[in-house]
Amino acid sequence: MHQVSLSEFQAAVESLGLVSLRTKEDVRKKYLKLSRKYHPDMEGGSTEKFQEIREAYEILVEYMDNFRFVFSDEEFKQQNPLLVNTEYYVLQDKEDKKD
Repeated sequence: MHQVSLSEFQAAVESLGLVSLRTKEDVRKKYLKLSRKYHPDMEGGSTEKFQEIREAYEILVEYMDNFRFVFSDEEFKQQNPLLVNTEYYVLQDKEDKKD
């Protein structure tokens, strides 16, 4: 794995216009959309922008492929906020009915 600085990582995220909690498939789709838009053979395409997007995608895929998971409750809650909240309300509802 090639070492990437935080600023390179942040630039890659910005280049693809990503927001938090994206899947690898989301990143791939965004890359494909932007690479078609900026492909040098397309009208309005840009070799420089296309290269930037390709490099950003490579950085992010490598990051995701080598991500170290913690497998903690906190990590689960961060990755599944809606599921956690849904379970909480289901449990709360059951507790409320007991009273």
